[in-house]
Amino acid sequence: MNYDAIIFDCDGVLIDSEPIAVAILTEDLLELGLRTTEEEAHHRFTGWASSEIAAAVSAETGIPVPDGWVTRHNASVREAVAAAVEPIAGVLDVLDALDAAGVRWGVASQSGLSYLERALGRVGIWQRARGRVASSQMVARPKPAPDVYLKAMELVGVRPDRVIVVEDSPTGVRAGVAAGGRVIGYAVDRAPALLLSAGASHAVTAMADLGPILGLRLQAGA
Repeated sequence: MNYDAIIFDCDGVLIDSEPIAVAILTEDLLELGLRTTEEEAHHRFTGWASSEIAAAVSAETGIPVPDGWVTRHNASVREAVAAAVEPIAGVLDVLDALDAAGVRWGVASQSGLSYLERALGRVGIWQRARGRVASSQMVARPKPAPDVYLKAMELVGVRPDRVIVVEDSPTGVRAGVAAGGRVIGYAVDRAPALLLSAGASHAVTAMADLGPILGLRLQAGA
């Protein structure tokens, strides 16, 4: 694949935050009248903004969103992730290989900047990507709109048609495609077909599989 830069989603692609976040979401959704499993919540809501989740569930259950629900939920997730999150297996090897090859990369996330600084900072990625991290707080519309990916491309300094996006949710895949990028789906815990049907050109189930697609030489066991 010919490309000049890579833009990564954050949660579930760079950091293994989704199990932490989904456990909290599953508990907090009870306040909105929705009883669901963590697996169901993950597959239904991954890639959504918390405000969108609250609005959708409220419309479904007929229970109004309590004042401050979104703020409290986001704060709980931020604290839990910042205290315990680890990088996705193999992703630091990918970033090392990109840096060694002189390939630019950045981040495009639904999450707020303070969360991104703490969560990515815990695993050493924020420090490496400083100035190249786009948050939905910085744009008008969240994913699946293309805005946050277009912002990330601007920060990295690359044209959309020269970007490869790495995403793990159908919502994020659609955002990357809408921004004009080519998308590789990271399908570690969902069917690759879901990401391919959303518009991904490839789907991988391990970070090591990105190497051959991107033409990178990853250091085995690094």
